[in-house]
Parts: sequence; structure tokens; C-alpha cells
Amino acid sequence: MAVQGQRFMTKTQHYRKVTKPLLERKRRARMNLYLDELKDLIVDTMDAQGEQVSKLEKADILELTVNYLKAQQQQRVASPQSPPAANQVNLDKFRAGYTQAAYEVSHIFSTVPGLDLKFGTHLMKQLGHQLKDIKQEESCPEMAEEPVNLADQKRSKSPQEEDIPHGEDVWRPW
Repeated sequence: MAVQGQRFMTKTQHYRKVTKPLLERKRRARMNLYLDELKDLIVDTMDAQGEQVSKLEKADILELTVNYLKAQQQQRVASPQSPPAANQVNLDKFRAGYTQAAYEVSHIFSTVPGLDLKFGTHLMKQLGHQLKDIKQEESCPEMAEEPVNLADQKRSKSPQEEDIPHGEDVWRPW
């Protein structure tokens, strides 16, 4: 029952008077939340670069963000995705790990009694050849990209290599 002199609100009037201001307040709160997060990121980045920032307005935050993203984009265009120095570091780490593994195998063959000496010698020669191949690939990278045909490798074995037993007797770490 309506009080005399008052009218009922239509849906449109209710939207304009109640819902729209509430939605606008939520939208502004959301924008301010993300601007504050962006400000924290920008301030941290600038502090890391040695620049001090005392107060930033919303426009300053957006300007610094755009400038930072443009600089990052230019760096990506100017420098390749995986620099050769990073590849060299990875290759050095691999070679060091491979050398350490070969040393461990050698240590096991020299200390554990009952292991086949002929097999151990053959294994250490193979590990040495592989290490030499890794070093050659480093000095001549275009050869490293060529696929290896296992069938050709099997055909080119020397008679000494065929003396080595294959199958269950071969220990593999994987």
C-alpha cells in the first residue's frame, strides 16, 4: 500500500537511483585495486633499477607502465630468444654432469669386485668417445644438428665391439 503522495518506482527508476551508482562504485573500486597493484609493481621495479618514487598519480602509474612495457618489447626484438651465452652455460653444465657420471662409472668399475673388466674398458672408451663428440659439436654446431641414423651406426661396428655381450648383462641407470 503506497502512502498518499508517493509513487511506486519503476524498474528503470530503481536502476538509475540504486543499482547504477552501486555498480559504478564497484567498477571504480576494482580499477583502483588494480591500479594499486600496478603501482606496487612499478615502484618495486623502479627501486630495483635505482630510481626512487615518492608519489604516483593514476596517470603516472599508467604512463610508467606503458613505458616499461615498450622497453621490454624493444629488448625482446633487439635480443634473440635464447642467447648463445645461455646455450654455452647449458652445454658446460651438461658436459660437467656427463664427466662426473663417467667418473662415477669408472670409480665403480675400479672398486667393485667381480665386474667384467673387458666390459668396463669398453664402456669407458664409449663414454670417452661420446665426451669427445660433445666437444666437437660445441666447436662445430652445424654438425650437431644432423640426425643420427642408428642403422648406419650398427653396420659400422668394429669386430671388437661385437664381442661385448648385449641384453640382460648390460647395466643401465634408467
